[in-house]
Amino acid sequence: MALFDAISDFALSLPGAYMTEQWMGSHVFKISDDKMFCVLRPGKPNMLIKLGSLESRELLIEAGVAEIHTHMKRGSWADLLTDRLEKDDILARVEESYALVRFGLTKARQAALPPYPE
Repeated sequence: MALFDAISDFALSLPGAYMTEQWMGSHVFKISDDKMFCVLRPGKPNMLIKLGSLESRELLIEAGVAEIHTHMKRGSWADLLTDRLEKDDILARVEESYALVRFGLTKARQAALPPYPE
C-alpha cells in the first residue's frame, strides 16, 4: 500500500474524522465543524500537520524532516517531509495532530464526537 493511502486510511480511522478535497486536489482531514488536522497533497512528499509547540516545529526543521508551510507560518503547523520519516512516526504525528485539534475544541464539540481515549 502506498504511503499516501496508508496515511489517508489512518487519518480516516480516527473517531469522527472525515476528508474533503480542497485547494487544487488536496485531501484535507477534519473533525467537528471543519477543524483540519492533516493535509495531504497527492504526488507530494509532504503533509501539513499541527504540532504541540513552536519548539517541536523548530526541532523537526533543524532535523531536516519538516518545513514551515507557506500559508501556515503562524502557530505550530508544519509541513512534515514524509519521504524522510518512517511510516510509524508519520502516523504518530497524524494522531498527535488529531488529538491537539480535538482537545482544542469546546467541551460541547468534543462531546458530540465519537469517544477517543484521553
